[in-house]
Amino acid sequence: MSAPLPEIDVALGSLTDGSERVLVNASNTNVQLGSGVSRAIRLACGPDYQEHITEALQARFRGPMDPGQVLVTDAGEHPRAKWVAHVAVMDYRHGLSASSAPNLARIQVCCVNLWNALEALPDDGTPLTVAMVALGAGTGGLGVNDPVRLACTTLKTHLSARESSRIGRVVFYGFELPQYLNILEVVTQHFALPEEALPAEVREYLAHKRAAEPGEPGSGP
Repeated sequence: MSAPLPEIDVALGSLTDGSERVLVNASNTNVQLGSGVSRAIRLACGPDYQEHITEALQARFRGPMDPGQVLVTDAGEHPRAKWVAHVAVMDYRHGLSASSAPNLARIQVCCVNLWNALEALPDDGTPLTVAMVALGAGTGGLGVNDPVRLACTTLKTHLSARESSRIGRVVFYGFELPQYLNILEVVTQHFALPEEALPAEVREYLAHKRAAEPGEPGSGP
């Protein structure tokens, strides 16, 4: 018997502003908090956070991670989150080069390792709530659609292989409206969302997109 599906949601804004207990950082093999999601996490988790996670990286891996690996640390001074899962999307082991950017195969490995790492967190008796992002969408240059699709499919595969799961809720964050709408469209292809909780204009957008899909009414010849 597979684990039940967690509650899935999509939110507009920064993952650091939510109430989830785990923040997912689209990071690099050196866990250097640069721009985008990493910058938001650095600002939210306190002025000493970079030094703290660098020490954690050295203690765990004795140097940089391999691409696709995950380092889980505490969330520093963040007022609500307890953990940050730093996922090595970018490969900076030999500096910045053409091979630093991820491909979709790496993102799939990242997602598989992420879900497994979350299951290994200390159990305080409550389900994990996870603030998820599109891994590789920013500096990685992959856009949001394919990374979110891989996050959804690997999560479903992960849960199907387990009788129970620590993961109780996953919220996919899109920082700007176009990202949010794209993520929402992808996630709703894999998980049922409570559409009555969505703003009316978002429900209208989804209905229009579905009607325009090939083979659907209103899509034309």
